[in-house]
Amino acid sequence: MALSEKLRELRDKQNWSQETLADMMKMHRSTISRYETGKAIPNYQTVIRFAEIYKVDKEYLVDELNQLLPNVEAPGFVLKEKLEDPDVGLIFQLMQDEPELKKALIELHLMPPKRRSFYSDTITTFIKVNKRHKDKM
Repeated sequence: MALSEKLRELRDKQNWSQETLADMMKMHRSTISRYETGKAIPNYQTVIRFAEIYKVDKEYLVDELNQLLPNVEAPGFVLKEKLEDPDVGLIFQLMQDEPELKKALIELHLMPPKRRSFYSDTITTFIKVNKRHKDKM
């Protein structure tokens, strides 16, 4: 059974709406919908969170995720950061401290690639400009 089907089935067994699950997962309802229809693939940490919320063995969902993810050995793919990476820890802390930023980044993730690239470049530019002005003072 596909990961998307498992996620939908688990939610249905609990009689939860997508909105209820989204609140529990602290994400937008449309993200849940995209996972359940197979239009988006959740990352490893999100799949682990689903397993915790549904109280199922994480391997039940992770095995399906592994089949969906691209082969990182193939040209053009980069290994994902590990949780032990100190930068990932800082980013995780920032997401906890700034829930509105987290929501905005989720929306950014759901945008079409060109629009996402535009906003990512814009954010990066603002941060660089701020740093330059701060360094001059």
